[in-house]
This record gives sequence, C-alpha cells and structure tokens, in this order.
Amino acid sequence: MTNHTSQGRRPPFAAYGPASAGYGPTAPVATVPAPAPTAPWPSPQPAPAAGFVPSPGPAGPRPPRRALGITALILACVGTLFAFSPSPLVWLLLVSALVLAIVQLARRGSARVPAVIAIVIVVLGFVIALGAAILSGLTSSASSGGYDPETDAYTLAERLSVAPGDGSQVDLTWGTAEIIVDSGTGDDVWSIRALAPVDVTAETSTASPSPFSASGSLVAIPIEMTNLTDESIDPDGWQLRFSSSFVSPDGSFADGVYDPAIMDAYPSRYDIAEPIAPGETVTFYLVEDMPLADAEKGSVEVGLYSGDLITWRASGG
Repeated sequence: MTNHTSQGRRPPFAAYGPASAGYGPTAPVATVPAPAPTAPWPSPQPAPAAGFVPSPGPAGPRPPRRALGITALILACVGTLFAFSPSPLVWLLLVSALVLAIVQLARRGSARVPAVIAIVIVVLGFVIALGAAILSGLTSSASSGGYDPETDAYTLAERLSVAPGDGSQVDLTWGTAEIIVDSGTGDDVWSIRALAPVDVTAETSTASPSPFSASGSLVAIPIEMTNLTDESIDPDGWQLRFSSSFVSPDGSFADGVYDPAIMDAYPSRYDIAEPIAPGETVTFYLVEDMPLADAEKGSVEVGLYSGDLITWRASGG
C-alpha cells in the first residue's frame, strides 16, 4: 500500500486514537452544572455626619385620650353625691362635669365611655338637685308662712295706736300733743305734735344752689316727737313705721319738697340718722311749695298702721 502521506506532514485527522478523536461512537461526556448566581455584595454605607440624628421610625397607634372624660366623671359623681343639699356648689360641679363631658365627646380619638357615663350621672344629679331645691323652698315657705309678732316690723307697727279713749280719728289744733301707745303692752311710745306752718323762703334763698319753687314761697311744718319708752328707738325700728303728709286746703295731698339744699336745716323723717334716746325729742319737717296763707288753711295727717289717724289744723274738731 502506498503511503501518500508526505514525511513531516500531519494528516488532517488522526488516523488512530480513541473514538472521541473523530472515529467510532461518541462517548458520553458528563455535563458540569453552571454555578448558581450569588447575591451581590452590599454596598458600603457612608458614615453619618457629625450631629446627625436619625429620624424615628413610624409610631404605633396612639392610646385614646380619656383625661377630660375621667375628670367629668369624678365631678359628676361628687356633684350628684351632694345634690341633696341645695347648695350653689352642687350646680357648679354638675355644670362643669357636663361641659367637660361634651368636650371629651367632641374630640377625635377620645375615649367616649367615661364621658357618656358622666353625662348620665349629671342628668341624675340635676334631677336630684332640682327636687331638693323645690322641697327646700316649700319647707321654707311653710315655716315662714306666719309672721312672728316679736320680729316682724309690720306686725309690730300695727300695735301703734292713739291713747285709749281718744278713738281712731283725732282732730287737733296746731301744737297739741297726742300720745301714741303700744296696744300690745299698753305702754306709751311717743308724744307727737304738729306745729303751725312757718315761711322759710328767706332762709332757703341763701342756699347754693337755691331750691326751686313754683309758687315763689316755701313753708315748713315742724313735727315734734318725744320718746316715752325706757329704751332708745332705732330710726329703722318699727316704732317709726307711720305715714305723715300735708293736706292742701282743697283736700288734695301736696307733694313735699325734698331738696338737698334745705335738708340740713329742715330734715325729713327719713333723715333721722341717730337712735332716739329715752326722753329725747326730735323734730322733722314737711316742706311744701305754697304761700304761707294757703298752708295755714291746710292740715297735717299722721297715719298709723293700726288704722288710727291724727290730724292737726288751725282749728281742731
């Protein structure tokens, strides 16, 4: 067989060798699995700057607010507990509890149970307090329904009357004294008399400012009172509870002149400021705006709560 291969030259394929070299059946070759992918390395974080404060993470749910509700509940309980006594403090506690409870209910995220319970207790307290106030008023009215003759000034003043035997209508001349007695004890209280009118126009004209006079003339009627008791009489006492007025000649009641310019010199009955000692005599005046001639034709009346009436005029009855 002739070898056509040139010396020194390699044939295009191996003439000999295993089948994997190109001849014979292909031998199985084990497959090498690919390496699994690996997680990337974390990138390094930069260091925080100086003074850096990390922000807090998200906060959890806030607990419901209940301070106002609990306060309202406490006030409601205290107010209801003392609601049986009619005291303004009870109403203050109940109203405060109601306001706090309403505010608690109006706030978002607030516990409602204490506020609702407080409102229920407040309503109960209002009912109890109102009932106690009504009951207290009825009890007070019942206890004060009858006047105590020892303390009620009006009842005591009804005991003032003219001396026994003179009757309930007494008509006297100017300057005549009349005795007023206490009908409850029979003791003398006052000796009283009205004097004749006097013209005080000249005396009052020097006052500053001078008092106004429509008629151009002012007259004063003095009324003297002497304390006949053994004790001082207070100006606000029941012993001074009577009326005094001047009656014009035509029978009408004249309007008195109450001017600060003349009150010092001619005080009214209401200007008596000091207690009247036993045996002391005080004088008050009725000042009228009219001529002296008309005043002399008029009369002075002193009316007592007992219904007795004492009258003084130029000519008595």
